[in-house]
Amino acid sequence: MPKQISRSDWRACGSAGLLIGVAIAGFLDGILLHQILQWHSLFSSLDGVIYEDLRFRMLTDGLFHAAMYAIGIVGLYLLWRARVEFASAGSGQRFASRLLVGFGAWHLTDAVVNHWLLGLHHIKDDSPNWLWWDVAFFALGLVSIGLGTQVGRSDRKGRSRLSKTIASGIAIFVVAAGAIAALPLSNAGPVTVVFRQGVSPASVLAAVESARGRIFWSNSDGDIWTVALENRFEGWHFYTHGALYVSGSVLGMGCFGTTPTPLAQGVYAPYEREGDSNAWWASDPSWWTS
Repeated sequence: MPKQISRSDWRACGSAGLLIGVAIAGFLDGILLHQILQWHSLFSSLDGVIYEDLRFRMLTDGLFHAAMYAIGIVGLYLLWRARVEFASAGSGQRFASRLLVGFGAWHLTDAVVNHWLLGLHHIKDDSPNWLWWDVAFFALGLVSIGLGTQVGRSDRKGRSRLSKTIASGIAIFVVAAGAIAALPLSNAGPVTVVFRQGVSPASVLAAVESARGRIFWSNSDGDIWTVALENRFEGWHFYTHGALYVSGSVLGMGCFGTTPTPLAQGVYAPYEREGDSNAWWASDPSWWTS
C-alpha cells in the first residue's frame, strides 16, 4: 500500500505543479492569442513608433516566451526532484491541483496587471467590446483556480484521475498549437513574411516565385514583405529561402494589420519590372538591380 506523502514532499509536488501551470498558461496565451489568432502582442495597446515596429513585437513576444521557458524549466526541475514521491498517495492529486491553480493565477495576474493597471494590451485589441474579452479571460482564471482547489480537497481516486487528464490535455493542446502556429493556412490570401537580415533580392524573388505569389509591399530594409498567395500552404517555400516567420492567421493579417501601411509611411513608390507582372513596392527601384 502506498505510503502517505510527507509535508515537505507535499510542498515540493505543489510548487512544481504551480510553476508548470503558470508556464502552460503563458504558452497558451503566447501561442494561441499572440501567434495563431494574432489578437494582440505584448505591447500592442501602447502608442509610439517603436511599439508599431514588427521586429520589436516579435522580440518582446520572444522574450515573453523565454521567460515562460525559464519558469517551466524550474518547475520541471522541482518535479524531477520529487519524482520518487509520486509513488506516495496523494502526490499526483496535489500536483494536478496546483497546476490548475498556477494556470488560473497567470490569467488573473495578466488581466489585472497587464490589461487593466499597466494597459499594455487587451485580449482582443481591435474589438469595440475589448473589456468583455478581458473579463472572460479573468473569469477563466477564477474557474481554473476554483477547479484546482476542489481537486486538492477531493479524496476520491476518480477526481484525481480526472485532474491528471485535464493537465495532460492542456499540455497536448499547447504542443499542437505550437506546430500549428508556424503553418500557413491552406486558403488564398495575403501573408506577411519576415526574412533574416542579409537575404538578397534574388532570394526574395525566388521565394515568391516558388510560392506562386504576388508581392504587395515591403519595408525599406527589404526584410518584411506582404505577399498574396493563391494557396497559403505554399508559404512553406519562404522558409527554404531565409524566412524567419510566415503569418497564417485565420483573421488575415491579425496584429500585422495595425502596422502602418507603406503608403502611409511615405517611403514607398510603386515599381514594376519590365515584362514582370508582379508590382513591387520599393523606395528605390535600383535596389532590385543590386
